[in-house]
Amino acid sequence: MGNTNEISEEMAINIVKEFTSNTMYILLSTVQANMVRGYSYPYVKEVDEYGRELFVFSSLEYAKEFVKVNDFEILDGVYPLAKIEPNDSLNSFESICAIASHLGVMYIDFNPAHPNIAMGVTIPWLQKVFGYDLTKITMLMSPQMKEEMDKRADGKVPVAFNPMPIHNFKDPYSLSKERREELDKIPLDNGKSVEKYFEAIKGLNMPELIYISNLLSKSYIPKANSEGDKAKVEQYIAMLHVLDATIIQFMDRLTTYTLLDGEDMFVNNNQAAYLIYTDRFQYMGEYRYKEVSLDGYLRRLQMNDVNYVMITAGPGQMHITTPKAIEETLRKIR
Repeated sequence: MGNTNEISEEMAINIVKEFTSNTMYILLSTVQANMVRGYSYPYVKEVDEYGRELFVFSSLEYAKEFVKVNDFEILDGVYPLAKIEPNDSLNSFESICAIASHLGVMYIDFNPAHPNIAMGVTIPWLQKVFGYDLTKITMLMSPQMKEEMDKRADGKVPVAFNPMPIHNFKDPYSLSKERREELDKIPLDNGKSVEKYFEAIKGLNMPELIYISNLLSKSYIPKANSEGDKAKVEQYIAMLHVLDATIIQFMDRLTTYTLLDGEDMFVNNNQAAYLIYTDRFQYMGEYRYKEVSLDGYLRRLQMNDVNYVMITAGPGQMHITTPKAIEETLRKIR
C-alpha cells in the first residue's frame, strides 16, 4: 500500500475515496508538452525504491507548491498540471491507472512531500480495494499510432497515455482575430505621420510588432508595388525600417535563444539563423535551444557567415532582419 503503513487500511481507503470523488490534479511532462495546443501527458518518474510512479494532488494549491519546490518548469506562468475529473470517461482516475498499469507504472503518490496528507499507494492495491478494471482502456488513437498498429503482426494497439489539457493554459504569443483587425489599421491610420506611427507601435508587444512587420512586407508593400505607387512603397519601407529597429531594441531587453543543430547554430537553406524570444516551445521541434545574448549571437552569426535573422517565438510569424541591422541598432542604443 506504499507509505500508508502508519494509518489503518480503512482510513487509507476513506482518504483515497475522498480524493478520487473530487477534482484532482496530475503532474504533466514538460518535455512532451504541446504549448501551441495546450496539452501534455502524465509525468512518470523512476524511483529506485518503488519503480515508476505518477504524482497526483488533491488540490491545485498543493500541486503548484510541489511544482515550485521541485523546480519543474513553469512555462510563461503555465504550470504542467491537468485536472482529473471524476466523470471524465477519457481521463478518469481509473482510466489513468489502467493505462499506467499496462505501461509498467505501479505507484501513485498522492500529495507527495506534503505533511499529514501525503500518501503513496500501489495500483494493484487500488484495483483490489476499489474494484478497478485495469483491462478496460479508453484511449485516443493518433494517425501515427494507427499506422504503427497496422504494421504489427499481432494487430495490438500500442498503449500510451491520453493527451490531457493543461490546466489554465494560455498562449500569450497568439493574436485573436479581433486584435489582428485592430493592428491591420495601424499602418493605414498612422502611416503619414512619423510621430503618430511611433506612438501607435510604442506600446505593442513582440507578437504584435512582428504581425505588423509581416503585414507591411507581405501585403502593403507588394500591393503598392503592383499598383506602381512609388510614394507608398517608400513610405511602407520606411515604416518597416522603424519597426525593425523597434523589434531589435525590444529583443535587447528580453532573454533570447537560438536554435542549435548538434553543437552548431542552425542555419536554414536561405542562410538565415533564428533568434527566439521565449523558450516556451523548445520541446516541440527537432532542434535544441540555447540562451544567447545579442552580442554573443552576433559573434555566432559572423562565425557561420549568416545573411539573415528570423526573429520569432518559434511557431507562428517571423520578422526578417540582418546581422548588420542588429549591430547598428545596438550601437545606437548603447
